[in-house]
Amino acid sequence: MTQYHDFATHAADQKEIAYYTQSFILHPKQLQGLQLPVSLAWQRIPFLSHNATSVTEKPGVYAFVIQHEAQGLPPHGYIAYIGQTGAKRKDRTLRDRFKDYFGERKRPKRPRIYELLNKWEECLVFHFAPIDPGVANLLDIEAKLNDAIMPPYSQQDFSAEIRMKKQIWDAS
Repeated sequence: MTQYHDFATHAADQKEIAYYTQSFILHPKQLQGLQLPVSLAWQRIPFLSHNATSVTEKPGVYAFVIQHEAQGLPPHGYIAYIGQTGAKRKDRTLRDRFKDYFGERKRPKRPRIYELLNKWEECLVFHFAPIDPGVANLLDIEAKLNDAIMPPYSQQDFSAEIRMKKQIWDAS
């Protein structure tokens, strides 16, 4: 019996798979070389507007992680972006930054962040770790985390050496 292929459906499936294809760098030396000046007490919350009050009103570092809590899946996550809040303006908190991203979801001020927030909105988790900016340099911690993980949506907050390597990777 002859089997026919629906090429239009096949092309649509390929396009959808391509849209959700994401490259991640997993560099063991970078991961193992991470040394932070403080211990981080990470917390996590699904990235949904009604969760804003569960995010601390302290400065610190944060990460957007693509993870899906589907039954039957093993624990997993893909760190897509790392940032900090409170280094330049001491009154900026993790809760403020969490809320800011809901505005960025609506307008493409930063195209890559706009893509992150919209493409992965159904499975984004906001991880955050409060840090006292008087105890540790938030920009330094952010750069060290970015250097170790090299998240695909982070672009600038790396050491100079890693920033150049990341730009080469992104261009390829």
